[in-house]
Amino acid sequence: MLRPIIHYLCNLVKFIKMKKTTKTYLLLFILALLAYVALLPVRGYDLKIAAGLQCATFFALTFWALWKYNSRLNPWAIVFMIVLPWLADIGFRIYTPETTMRTLPLTALPLQAILAAVIIYYNRKIWLVLLLAAALLYSVTEGQNQWYEWASYGHKQAKHTSLATAEIFNGEQAVSLGDINEDYLVLDVWSSTCGACINAMPDVQALHDKYKDSKKVEVASLFVCYKEETIDTALEIVKKRGCNLPVYAVDRSSVILSECGITAYPHVLILDENRNVIFNGSLIFAMRILKSLNL
Repeated sequence: MLRPIIHYLCNLVKFIKMKKTTKTYLLLFILALLAYVALLPVRGYDLKIAAGLQCATFFALTFWALWKYNSRLNPWAIVFMIVLPWLADIGFRIYTPETTMRTLPLTALPLQAILAAVIIYYNRKIWLVLLLAAALLYSVTEGQNQWYEWASYGHKQAKHTSLATAEIFNGEQAVSLGDINEDYLVLDVWSSTCGACINAMPDVQALHDKYKDSKKVEVASLFVCYKEETIDTALEIVKKRGCNLPVYAVDRSSVILSECGITAYPHVLILDENRNVIFNGSLIFAMRILKSLNL
């Protein structure tokens, strides 16, 4: 019982005896690590918000550390201590590239923010500040969108995949995609374990509302059933989100999933009048496709 306490006290004494410079470096590392860990839960809520908060936090931390300690500490050492958590993050991504490629901006963007803070600290010309701010803003918004689209869907089959004979279940019977009247069919493919899918439902509903009076476009929710789930599982979730768009269901063996290479969610498919897949990607880019078709 006493051994851990004695060990802790010995470490505390060692810390107290440390040089002030060493303590400061250690403090900066601890602050960076705490900021890194504190922002981790945000990733599960929204990747873009997480990237934005991380950029703002580490830009501010780097600028403050240089302003406070630059006169008595090595500036490169200051930056290194703040970057350390991200170096570990990079190592993790190198070790598991298949599963972490999509969220690479969550590492790259904070590093960009740290670099921007260093440049602005030593060169505070207004044009440079505006240029770096614009670059960072683009990276967090459109740049991140483009990366997620490529990393998540760039390798998926998108065109020349016909699903005219594929069937979906509407709660009462199986319906062939070729029998749906609208020229274009937009399917939001999701599962009950996909938090991002459920959070995006109001946006899918808004897209449905936009085209609900159109006879050219049908926007619907396509639920993938796992284990004992049924379409009722989907209807309950959709209702809780305050949505009322059409809901269909398929099981995991559906030809829709295999033909489009869907193994994770969310996925948005756009099918033309012949039920060829003309888009396989995210909701944001699906909306752009619909706009480009003047629909």
